[in-house]
Amino acid sequence: MQPKFSAYLDIVRFLAALTVFLGHAAGSYWTQGFLWQLGAYGDTCVVVFFVLSGFVIAWVADNKEGNWWTYGANRIARLWSVVIPALVLTCVIDYVGVRMAPALYIGQPWFNGDNLALRYLASLFLVHEAWHINYAPGINQPFWSLGYEAFYYLAFGLLAFYKGRMKYLLLAVLFVLGGPLMLALFPVWLTGVLAYRVSRTWSLPAFAACVIFIGSSLLLLCSPFLRPVFGFQWMGEEIGGRYVDAAVFFANLVAAHGLFRHNAPFPPSVARLIKQIASTTFVLYLFHRPLIQLFSYIGPDDAGSWGRRMLVIGATLGIVALATPICERFQRYLRSRLLHWLTPAKARRPVLTASTHSDAPTPGYNLLKTADHVPDSATGHLPVAAGGAGSGAGNHA
Repeated sequence: MQPKFSAYLDIVRFLAALTVFLGHAAGSYWTQGFLWQLGAYGDTCVVVFFVLSGFVIAWVADNKEGNWWTYGANRIARLWSVVIPALVLTCVIDYVGVRMAPALYIGQPWFNGDNLALRYLASLFLVHEAWHINYAPGINQPFWSLGYEAFYYLAFGLLAFYKGRMKYLLLAVLFVLGGPLMLALFPVWLTGVLAYRVSRTWSLPAFAACVIFIGSSLLLLCSPFLRPVFGFQWMGEEIGGRYVDAAVFFANLVAAHGLFRHNAPFPPSVARLIKQIASTTFVLYLFHRPLIQLFSYIGPDDAGSWGRRMLVIGATLGIVALATPICERFQRYLRSRLLHWLTPAKARRPVLTASTHSDAPTPGYNLLKTADHVPDSATGHLPVAAGGAGSGAGNHA
């Protein structure tokens, strides 16, 4: 992937996660409406995550993950390395918060306090949005988009790696299990796959790319005003507005690819900084909501004070920065174990290793193919997608 275009994807996904975070933190109970204008962009950012996720998954499947076990190990490790710590964090903060500040929990629309064991179990296995059951865990509503992402990863894996026509029957069964909303939003995620396919084989001339890039960026900024014109809902979820956002961001990605493909890369120090900041995206997306809650009930009583605002925003970003390398190490561990468990025996071949006791070679075993380290731009989420959820997409790859 062209370095500057990869950096652009990193920048977009981090800004999308940051917008979701600040939009949630703007609530009157948390910071008394600080930066409340960003709240209108939350769902648009989720769509951005979904489209980014489709783009990046298509890219890694083409370039780094040539078999189902590598693809599966990378997806599960990527998700669980942040999902598991986020569930633990949410459980602890909610347990303490319900007792310390019940007014911020009991009877509030943002707290899912019923059937908690089932909610956490469903969220662990990412089936909490099947048939739109809305089983997000506790305070952590942004989890919803990961339920969609996980289904789309599995659907894409079936299409990309399963041989034979049976895969279409399996795909149909998958979406019967996921429900109609899961199917209705799949085209949003596939828009990213299409953007990758188009950019792989065709690029816009520089002038046209520049015009479309600027125009699509402005349209995304106007999304809260355009959605009421084109949007429609189904089963209580926005569908039309998300399709419009996906189409606009599709144009933005194709234009950005044409615009940046001949540009010189950023200086190494700038590229490293972008990658380091962007690596926090998924953790920020899944950690921010419980942390907002925590710093609101242990911080200054006045939600409009700068002390409260600095604590809610600054401390959340600080903890996310500290937690990110821990989650990355956990991801590497999970990936190594999953590859060991999932790789079929026939995909291993004997290799010759030198014996320490004689000149005769002795057989050892190696994987025929494992994915290289996936760059940050190829592992994001969403956040959930975005999501709408904040999700995320993309958060989440």
